[in-house]
Amino acid sequence: MAAVRKAQKTDATLEAAVEYFSAGSHDAWRKRLLETDPKQKGKPRMRLRGGVMVDVNQPWSKLDARAKADNKRAARDAFDAVKKFPNDREAASNYVHQRWIARNKGDASQPKALFKAYARLPDVEKDKDRAHVDRMKAAIAAVTKPAAKKAPRKAAKKAAAKSVRIDAQSWKRLEAAAKQLSKALGRDVTPEVLLSASAEAMAGLAKSMAAEARGKRR
Repeated sequence: MAAVRKAQKTDATLEAAVEYFSAGSHDAWRKRLLETDPKQKGKPRMRLRGGVMVDVNQPWSKLDARAKADNKRAARDAFDAVKKFPNDREAASNYVHQRWIARNKGDASQPKALFKAYARLPDVEKDKDRAHVDRMKAAIAAVTKPAAKKAPRKAAKKAAAKSVRIDAQSWKRLEAAAKQLSKALGRDVTPEVLLSASAEAMAGLAKSMAAEARGKRR
């Protein structure tokens, strides 16, 4: 059972990280494209995806499903790279590049120079593979953030001590009074507001009586 739960957790993490990574990576890529070459705005950028040429110069929300599927395959490869080489960025980047070659070997639109072995690539190209590794690590961290810790027991007790208990009959009287006051003032007044005001008034009265009592003892 433990093995099954672990596998299910891994699958959930994978799918969440893949979606997070794919959308973020594509939109980041497109943003850089338009920043470095503004003329690309609104201009189709055709790439072979799923056996069909599709325009990849679209935001993630409007991207062709086949292009999205290709991005997700790249994300799964990056996920595998991080899991295989969690502490070796270069080995993980090399794996990412190998998988890129396998996915794109049939795409004649890709520059032949990119199909070299990772070790023979210029740093500017290696950095693209490294960025995939770094972004996937960030994606995994983002989707596996621990849930907020429960408040310490002392804090919980303190909060509970601040709550006020009131019987049903008294609450009905408060509701009736709030309704009458709302009608008279022309604006909504809730029973909670009256209760709070009553508490403040009682606190003020108690403070005044205590001060008066201290004055008498002098």
